[in-house]
Amino acid sequence: MPSLDVPNLPAAFDPAIYAAPPHGADLAGLDPAALAEHHVRFGAAEGRVCSAIASRADFLALLPAAGAMLEIGPFCTPWPARGRVDPVRYLDIMPTAALREAASALPWADSSKVPEIDYVWRGEPYRALIRERFDTILSSHCIEHQPCLATHLADLASILRPGGRVFLVVPDHRYSFDHFVPASTLTDVLEVYAADRRAHAPRSVIAQYLLVTHNDPTAHWRGEHGRDPAAAPDLREKVAAALRAAKNPALPYDLHAWQFTPETFRAVFAQMAAVGLSPFRIERLYPTLRDRGEFYAVLRVAA
Repeated sequence: MPSLDVPNLPAAFDPAIYAAPPHGADLAGLDPAALAEHHVRFGAAEGRVCSAIASRADFLALLPAAGAMLEIGPFCTPWPARGRVDPVRYLDIMPTAALREAASALPWADSSKVPEIDYVWRGEPYRALIRERFDTILSSHCIEHQPCLATHLADLASILRPGGRVFLVVPDHRYSFDHFVPASTLTDVLEVYAADRRAHAPRSVIAQYLLVTHNDPTAHWRGEHGRDPAAAPDLREKVAAALRAAKNPALPYDLHAWQFTPETFRAVFAQMAAVGLSPFRIERLYPTLRDRGEFYAVLRVAA
């Protein structure tokens, strides 16, 4: 059986790649320590390429070709598992037929690409729904939707085999419609966890009504974030609508509960691990690059 391990998970910062032309042409002559300092002080904020992972395709290419694998929330854009030795299982919040119907109503979606969903999640613990365990879990633009981050991480760990990895594609809220929503903190995580929430907190729906802006990463990188929602002329009406929606006991799942940058993601996950709310450590964190709206992380259960 082929190895389940990724033998050479690329470093999150590679000085040779960072200084390579054309993106690093102005850094010629700097030694590795100086290049690392430059990245911390300037390069990360500038979105410079700093590792072999320069695109989503590069990141997904790290997924092993063998072993039991689960993809969470594939909708109509599942990972193209061509050449995999073992099949991929799929978990989503609706069954296959319902997802295909939802996709058919969206102009950008291809309903034929919705995979057969193996597990339909209704909010129960993963171990109550899933009896098998996985070597690899892929979650693309899903972790930000989870009502309780601590519960979700415990669920992921409960269905991983020893040594397994979780691969995450995470939106960077600075370059999305969440630009004006504050970054999530440990306090936010604790508030939701203490309330034992299985559904979204009212603040998530309120943020969607009051703070949403455009979703063009390139424009955000240029500093064009759109009108400040707090200065909108119809703010009073928006507040009234947000409060009505927040009082609805059946809040939709398709809300963003968490807003991260690579830096805040690293900090919150380290804090959660330190206080016993996460079983994971971050094995790799590949930062957001210029004109992109997402970053990439690999998690493993702490030894």
